[in-house]
Amino acid sequence: MSALATILHGLKSPINVGSIVRTHVAMGGGPLVMVGLEQPWRFGKGSQAFSRKLETLCEITYLSDDSAFFEWCARGSWVPVALEIRPEATPIHRSTWPERAALVLGNERTGLSDEFLAECDAVVRIPQFGPVASLNVAIAHGMAAYELQRSRQDPRIPVAGKYPEPYRPTSKPQ
Repeated sequence: MSALATILHGLKSPINVGSIVRTHVAMGGGPLVMVGLEQPWRFGKGSQAFSRKLETLCEITYLSDDSAFFEWCARGSWVPVALEIRPEATPIHRSTWPERAALVLGNERTGLSDEFLAECDAVVRIPQFGPVASLNVAIAHGMAAYELQRSRQDPRIPVAGKYPEPYRPTSKPQ
């Protein structure tokens, strides 16, 4: 079982959800949890254009509210780690990731509440070096999921998958 769960808290954009699903599968993610939806997500053409229908490879759980989410974490020994723009958050490259990380992403407009963050075991952030205040949630997920998985593996060992070996061009560029 994978030691990465991706948690989508209040996300509503088909593009973002589809992109996150695709990255989640590419990073070897386990459960994908959607919190705060009134009904299960419909993977229609909008989402599937970005997910490439990889949601069929995911164990997707729908939870109605924060209480249900934290109960789910406790039952499965998942450790909630929120990705949020906060000055006090730990930069992802300095984070010590738990063995079973539940990476929580909030809605781009509303983020995660102070009460929710207080219940999480850790809050991490992606340091930014330019004048932009935030990243797209799907991009942020990809960066955080990669950093989490990278920090756990010897980079000299390729991960099994469709393209396990690095691409090597047959000729040098001129």
